[in-house]
Amino acid sequence: MKQLSGKISSSIKVLNLTPLVRFELTDLQNQKINCLVHQHALNFPAMAQPNSRIAIYGHYNKRHQFVVQKFMVQASENNDFFSHSA
Repeated sequence: MKQLSGKISSSIKVLNLTPLVRFELTDLQNQKINCLVHQHALNFPAMAQPNSRIAIYGHYNKRHQFVVQKFMVQASENNDFFSHSA
């Protein structure tokens, strides 16, 4: 499992109610990575917002999209982390 961290640099879009959520991550080297969340995807928009700091764990699919299996979102007020994993 690969680990990435950075900021959410796009809007969070619910693609379908399977559920599947898409967002773009800008990592610490300013590379933009397309990410998909399937597991616990309906919780993701409630926990994360654009420009949120996030750490994600997962793998790349054939289309070079990062499929998120675990995520941790940093809360903006007091530097606590919200986390969710499968």
